[in-house]
Amino acid sequence: MSPNRRSFVDPLLEWYENRGRHRLPWREPGRSAFEILIAEILLQRTTASAVAGAYAPFVARHPTPEAVVAARSDELEERIAPLGLSKRAAFLERCSGRLLARHSGTVPRRRSELLALHGVGEYTARSVQIHAFGDGIAAVDTNVRRLVARFVGLEPDSSEVAARADGLVPPRRSSDFQHAMLDFAAAVCTPRDPDCDGCPLAGGCDSAETAADG
Repeated sequence: MSPNRRSFVDPLLEWYENRGRHRLPWREPGRSAFEILIAEILLQRTTASAVAGAYAPFVARHPTPEAVVAARSDELEERIAPLGLSKRAAFLERCSGRLLARHSGTVPRRRSELLALHGVGEYTARSVQIHAFGDGIAAVDTNVRRLVARFVGLEPDSSEVAARADGLVPPRRSSDFQHAMLDFAAAVCTPRDPDCDGCPLAGGCDSAETAADG
């Protein structure tokens, strides 16, 4: 067993199983690739708690690109109005239109094709690859960057963080692992006053060791 598996991956997954946010609606088993894509677009710069209320009604009404394109723009805007970001309705319309025009309504797996969709950047594309297709990669946002950088002893803005995050991913549990990193960074490894004393990763964490030495 590798040191990272023993000190980071396994305890993080165990923490997630016991304390993760399993009830978020886009994490439900059986969500389609399109429903996952919708969630990732809505989650951009928006909290999970805010998206949770708007997501389920939206995908129940518009579960496919065809349904999004067929809907009136004002209806789409109304359904995501609680997020305060009605412009994302236009993102969803244009993204769905491109899926129909170029991919027969199917969400592509290749990152280059995902990045060509309106409203999809690197993080969103990687998240779709992870949660829809099980690709063994990581999606690095501010929270994941902070967690991984602290653990391996890098500055958060280091160009190495993303590669180190990819290297930590357990290939068969990439979706759970991604969710675990996000939830753990939000609840334990917080920007200020992280709970290092009660952290199950502290034994192998470079930042925790540095703090203890100091």
